[in-house]
Amino acid sequence: MVLPELAGLLRHPLMTLERVRVCKRDGQFINIPELAAEADDHGFPLWQKLTVYTPEAARHDGQPIHRVFVRRLRSSGISGATTHRGFWGFHGERPPHGDRFLRLGQHVPMVTTVIDTAERIIAAFDIIDELTKEQGLVTSETVPAMRAISGHQQPGEL
Repeated sequence: MVLPELAGLLRHPLMTLERVRVCKRDGQFINIPELAAEADDHGFPLWQKLTVYTPEAARHDGQPIHRVFVRRLRSSGISGATTHRGFWGFHGERPPHGDRFLRLGQHVPMVTTVIDTAERIIAAFDIIDELTKEQGLVTSETVPAMRAISGHQQPGEL
């Protein structure tokens, strides 16, 4: 019963494509985040996103590194940081791995995302760069921003 409705929805699918820049891999610096202008060609605001992928078991001074990221970022005034637990991932040339039923240890990715202005992303990258000296994958991308007003989409700030 749902298939006809899904087919109708997928005739004109919407998606956003953005370039992703790899900034660090396994502690090795590759690129600084490519910072966007404050607004696009139409005057719509642009935001930046940093994403940090680390193993769940990764630690910094004995603490889970993903918790240290969020704590340090928030204490520096960067409020757009959150972490969620993945369930499957891969790393380099290793085979994919993740949650398995009845497994004692868990080897899943933790994904920390920071969304803020370009100015604050520079400060966030400095913190993340310091904490990912030996591990993690850090990427950067531009985030076009929209907000809903009066039940329909309008350009504007988040």
